[in-house]
Parts: sequence; structure tokens; C-alpha cells
Amino acid sequence: MNNVISIMNNNVAKDMALDAFLSDMYRRFGPPKPMNDTVEDREWPHFFLHRNFLGEQDLAILFNTKRCRYQCKFCALPYKASKEWIGRDLVVQQFKNVVQEVRHAIGVFERLTIANEGSVFDSTTFPRDALEEIVSSTRSLPNIRKLVIESRLEFVQADVLRKFKAESGKSIDILTGFETLDETIRDKVLDKREPLKAFLSGLDEIAAGEVELTAYVLFKPSPSMSDVEAKDEAEASIDFLTEQCAQRSIPLIVRLNPMYVSRGTPWAHKAMAQPGGYQPPRLSDVLALAQAKQKEGVRIYYGLTSEGLSGSEDTYRGRDDFSSTLLKQCIVSNSQRPSDR
Repeated sequence: MNNVISIMNNNVAKDMALDAFLSDMYRRFGPPKPMNDTVEDREWPHFFLHRNFLGEQDLAILFNTKRCRYQCKFCALPYKASKEWIGRDLVVQQFKNVVQEVRHAIGVFERLTIANEGSVFDSTTFPRDALEEIVSSTRSLPNIRKLVIESRLEFVQADVLRKFKAESGKSIDILTGFETLDETIRDKVLDKREPLKAFLSGLDEIAAGEVELTAYVLFKPSPSMSDVEAKDEAEASIDFLTEQCAQRSIPLIVRLNPMYVSRGTPWAHKAMAQPGGYQPPRLSDVLALAQAKQKEGVRIYYGLTSEGLSGSEDTYRGRDDFSSTLLKQCIVSNSQRPSDR
């Protein structure tokens, strides 16, 4: 009898060890994978991840390139980027190294997301010859149907978009930060330095290039907002994007990001100085707004990670409404094609 109990205990211990192993692997290499470490080896990107994006298998790469020329008050990513130029050969090698790492999944990717800590189309940070080579090379990957390229819209040009479409044989999606419709918050709180007029001019280029748009909207972009104000502002921002894209026949996806405190940024200092303390957004409010907009036909993806840049107490996880059930609803939604809901 004692031998049986001993064997059972050993099996439980083994199972627990496997659980711990899998949990550790998930944190290190799955969606919670942190993005906050500085990468000294310039043959490797800052970050890459195989993820499910609205039902499509996506390879997302955050390339290690020269620091973004903009230091928005809410963004900590450029702080760890190089101040020096990183040229074509190193950037192409970063791409090769990522492909080597994910080689067993190379036949299942349907999307490739190309990003850096600013704007891929800004040739003063991302070498244009490297970008052109990477884009053109994807013709060799037949399952990839879409290239997602992150950039501020001031750097987007319709003729380049048409060229990339022709050379790659893929559809193109421009990923950009819209953040908020409120111009005071854009200018004073976020220091975005992108007037709405400039953003709309960029939409005209996207329309002329006949490509798609994915735009970040921040839920509670000002730390002084109440929960009600945050929900109203995010809805106004989504409605504005939806209307402007519809007018130009631009397919739109909204990436709705609950705001978090990105340590060391001016935005974080302001948040921590709030009378009574900082209150991150409520995930239940984010979910309710997204579900309402999804019923109107808006495609929405939840930005659920703080990218290793914030403690959980300064994210939606720190609010009293948070639960694993709420989080699971968002995760399931992120993995579903909009037509399957």
C-alpha cells in the first residue's frame, strides 16, 4: 500500500513539474513574452512572436534598428533602442535568424508583421534596401497572404505601397498608432506630434495605394480620466476612424489597447502623481465597448499585454473587476475570425 501511495505522489510531483515547465515556457515564449530587454546583438531583433491574430497565423517581428526619432511621452520602447545606425546586412540577418527559429511553422504563417520602435517607412531608422529585400522575399512563402507594416502615416506613400504589393504578391496592411481623437490629449499628454490633418493625409495615401489599415486606439490615454470618460473617448476615437476609413473605402481593424503605466516615461510620472493614485482602465469596460462595436461590424483586436514594461497593479489586472473569465473572453475573441463570431 505504501508503495502505491509513493508512486502516486511521485506522479503528482512529475505532473506539477511539467505544469511549471509549461507555464515557464508560455511566459518566456508565448503571448506574455516580455519586450523590455535591451538586445545588444544586432543580428537579433528586439522581439518576435508567432501568434493567432483574429484567426490568422501571424509572425510578428520587432526589428532592432536605430531609435525612433519621436519620443512620445507614453512609450518606453525607444529608450532601449540603438542611437546608432543599424544597416541593411544586420537587419536582413535579423530576419533570417527569426525565420530559422520558427522554421517548423514556416508553412502555416498567413501574415508577417514588420515593425520597429517607430516607423518602418522612416528610412532614417529602418534601411529601405533591407525592407525592400524582406518584402520581395516573401513571394517565396505562398501561405503568407498579408504583410503588415508599422509606421506613422507621415512616412506612407501610395506609390511605395503599390510597389510593395506588386513585388510581394501580397496584400498590405499599414499598422499605425492613432491613440486618440482628442487633440489636447494627443498634443499635451501623449506628445504624439501628429496633427489630425497629417493623419488624414496619410489615410489618403493608404486609400490611393489600395491597402488596409490597422490602428491602435488607447483606452484611457489620459491618467486623469474617469472610467466613464475613458469609455466615451475610446468610442469617439473608434467611430472617427470607422467613418474616415469608410469614406475612403479602407478596410479597418482597431487594436484597442487598455492603457498601462510604462515605467520611466513622462506619462508614467504624471500617472503616479494623480491625486488619490492612478486608476488603470477596467477590462470590463474595454470588453463592453469592443463587443458593442463588433456588433456594428468593426473588427477589433484587444492589446492585452503590457510588454513587460509595467507591473500588473498598474494595468487592467489591478482593478477590482478583473477576472480570468474576462481575460479569456478577450483572448478567445482575438483568436476568432470576425465572420466566425
